[in-house]
Amino acid sequence: MNGNDYGAGIILAAAFAGALLAYPAAAQGEGTDAASIVRRMEANQVFETSRFEAKLSVTNSFGTTENDFTTWQRRGGDTLIEITSGPDRGQKVLRQGQNIYLFYPDADEVIWLKGSALKNSMMGSDFSYEDLTDDRTILDRYSATLEGEESFAGRPCWRLTLTAKTRSETYTKQELWVDKETDVALHGIYYSASGKALRDMVASDVRTVGGKRVPFKTVMKDLLKRNSVTEMAIARAEIDIPIPERYFSREQLSW
Repeated sequence: MNGNDYGAGIILAAAFAGALLAYPAAAQGEGTDAASIVRRMEANQVFETSRFEAKLSVTNSFGTTENDFTTWQRRGGDTLIEITSGPDRGQKVLRQGQNIYLFYPDADEVIWLKGSALKNSMMGSDFSYEDLTDDRTILDRYSATLEGEESFAGRPCWRLTLTAKTRSETYTKQELWVDKETDVALHGIYYSASGKALRDMVASDVRTVGGKRVPFKTVMKDLLKRNSVTEMAIARAEIDIPIPERYFSREQLSW
């Protein structure tokens, strides 16, 4: 993972509304220990299939850029993203297992991303292509500690601290505020190895779709850059719907 990442997989799970990652099935439970809370949070993000229509708005010192996109996903992580309007209209991203492929309509070719190219920013945002390839669970990568109960945006939450198990993680520490009722991470602060806060995430407008709780709006601020904000707003979400096999083939990219 790298500095352009949206958040070591954890933020993607909360903020990208499951549209990009399919975590392995996590056992659910009613415990109030840190591990049980994390497992319930992840279980809420596991779908057999999903289809999302959303807008990604990126604001920086140059102004605001908006791209609308549709994403199709199935359990195991196979994902197709198609940008439907905006400066990057017509571009597609396909994940097959650990492989990422890009299609640029102007070039009329499919590019296989690998190595350092996976660290590139997607749609100019704080999301990187590498975020699509990591489907390990949170507890595989972090130790979780329950700090107590604390409200956020008027909602009662569990406050967790996650500490990276290895130095390879972008964020060595993460603070999460997980809604006690919905099991959605409503707020996250992400730290470097030196203890400096790098990013701040806020998720809101949580709705129930197909029995899952999905935040329809997420805002990520890069705390190291002035006026650097990435916002994702979901317009439509469908969960556990039939999706043709062809949507996850390389042929679909140039179709």
